[in-house]
Amino acid sequence: MRKPALICAFLILAVACKGSDITDPKVTTTVQVSSTPTVIAVGETAQASAVVKDQEGNPLSGKQITWTSLNQSIATVTAAGVIRGVAPGNATIQGTVDGVTGTASIQVVAISTVCADGATAVNLAVGEVRVLSALDTQGCVSISSLAAASEYIVITANTNALPDVFPSFALRSDNDAQASASLLASPVRIAASLVQAPVSPAIALQAAFENELRSAERNLHLPAAQRAFAEGTLQRGLRYSVSTAAAVVGEKTQFKVPKSCTNFTTITATVRHISNRAIIYSDDASPAGGFTDPDLQVIATEFDNLIYPTGVEYFGTPLDLDSNSRIIILYTPEVNKLTPAGNPDGFVGGFFFAGDLFPSSGQNSCAQSNRAEVFYVLTPDPQGTINGNARTRDQVRQGTRGTIAHEFQHMINASERIRHPVTTELESIWLDEALAHFAEDLNGRVLKGLGETGNYTFDHLTANGTQVNDFNAFFYQNFARLGRYYRNPGPNSPTSRHADSSLAARGAAWSLLRYTADHHAPAGDIKAFIRALVPGPDTGVVNLRTKAGNVVFDSLAAGWMTANATDDAGISGIAGKYTYRTYHMRSNVTRVSDSQTFPLLVTSITGPTFTANPLQARSGSGNYFRISRAAGAPARLFRMTNTDLTTAATFSGATFIIIRTQ
Repeated sequence: MRKPALICAFLILAVACKGSDITDPKVTTTVQVSSTPTVIAVGETAQASAVVKDQEGNPLSGKQITWTSLNQSIATVTAAGVIRGVAPGNATIQGTVDGVTGTASIQVVAISTVCADGATAVNLAVGEVRVLSALDTQGCVSISSLAAASEYIVITANTNALPDVFPSFALRSDNDAQASASLLASPVRIAASLVQAPVSPAIALQAAFENELRSAERNLHLPAAQRAFAEGTLQRGLRYSVSTAAAVVGEKTQFKVPKSCTNFTTITATVRHISNRAIIYSDDASPAGGFTDPDLQVIATEFDNLIYPTGVEYFGTPLDLDSNSRIIILYTPEVNKLTPAGNPDGFVGGFFFAGDLFPSSGQNSCAQSNRAEVFYVLTPDPQGTINGNARTRDQVRQGTRGTIAHEFQHMINASERIRHPVTTELESIWLDEALAHFAEDLNGRVLKGLGETGNYTFDHLTANGTQVNDFNAFFYQNFARLGRYYRNPGPNSPTSRHADSSLAARGAAWSLLRYTADHHAPAGDIKAFIRALVPGPDTGVVNLRTKAGNVVFDSLAAGWMTANATDDAGISGIAGKYTYRTYHMRSNVTRVSDSQTFPLLVTSITGPTFTANPLQARSGSGNYFRISRAAGAPARLFRMTNTDLTTAATFSGATFIIIRTQ
């Protein structure tokens, strides 16, 4: 009997038939070199580092890096990657691993005495803004004497595009007549921007959980999911473990509720409701007093008619690994358990975990994976049986509307990067969170029929107080997080890796994305701009810049920092690029602030001499100061220095932003 030609008849061919189990040797393919910081003074040091990746984009550890400076007269580098500035200029630092080389550039600047060659004079009309590099000005600018009274905001900014460069420096300001006095003799004031605002236990808990979850996601090996999806093996998801038929109300299914790929709890849940775009499950271990059938109808309708179409229109399409054209919303007490006792008002509302879109077995798999699109959501617990925290049906319903919109963006983001393998990395956490927070207010805008622009105030968004629930669901959190950033801008930043755990950083990231969309969406098409960000191929700052028409980051950051102070502040003549087109930020952030005042921390400069030392400004952020000048007051000097108060600030991105407000 003749055997089919495709059957492997010999041992050597039998091995070939299992090609999916054969793993090519991991070899060094790329070496990505960076320097922290990227600008140093003569005699100062920086640290070179390298990320080594194999042919699939997977990081390789334990590799020996050979360091070389191609310009040793400018900068040297040790075997441990320590770079030392020798003379002013630009040097290329080379890292080599297994014959593969990567490079990074470092700028070495001369140490200069602040104001050694005099000050750069600044003469501004009301509403005018000047952005000046501290390096180019030797850290020294002067606001000229005027016949009329005037007021200025001065921002000591760090416009470095490299995230989390966090230098210490100082600001010294005095009347020009005081300029010859010894800098070291004047009293030193510690800047108020270093004071940390307290974080409530409930907010700290949510931030800590997000930190753990997002860190676990970034340990996932994206090429494994991309390859499994392309081969079609990933699509054999949850439905294959139950039956090949569509889900029906009353059907029971086991889920693995994750904390990570290796830390999860297996539960049994029952289908309670099926709509066009959602399958709602309830954990069989849920407390009594849960959602009624009419409650679930309302939840499903909002998902079908608002959250799903809005997410797809602006961000892309989720995977459909279980072939049901629906998203699973699983209400489970496993989410309630994430909030410890003593938190009746705050809670972790729910989450999506990208591990659910990964293979559950094999190399670089996620053992937890349900291979399905799942939201894990807080369940009602009216009697407080879980950790003593009572949660009514109305509280859970209202409190998780924005959560589902937020998490849907995370689901789409991971889906698009699996479906379109143009990058081997998930999106940088800060931009992934910014997009998810963008999804929250975007759903609110669609719900209310608001356009892409409109400068909407608190009264617009609440319909003069008649639609507070919708505001609280989709707008409140973003304005509140931005308010947290405003209260302490220097140590926080929109592009920081701390966006997984810092609500202030998240608020800043959302508003930077909003500002960028307002002013730099190509052809003004915000929808196309946002959708282009999701699949990559880039991540983080590079992704944002390139999709925004290759805008230079220091210009973008300076415009955004200025807008935080000048938007709707009643400043005559302020240019449109220094405002938000979308929201009246001052109105909204003020109304959600506990003090009902605009919370931006602006330190007043008073007296003939003033010193703030030390200051810190993380990449993409800055410290805000205000100075009022009487008519005929002498010229005023501003020095941005290193903490020695003598040499001009040498960190990369050191920038003065000066705004005349009156």
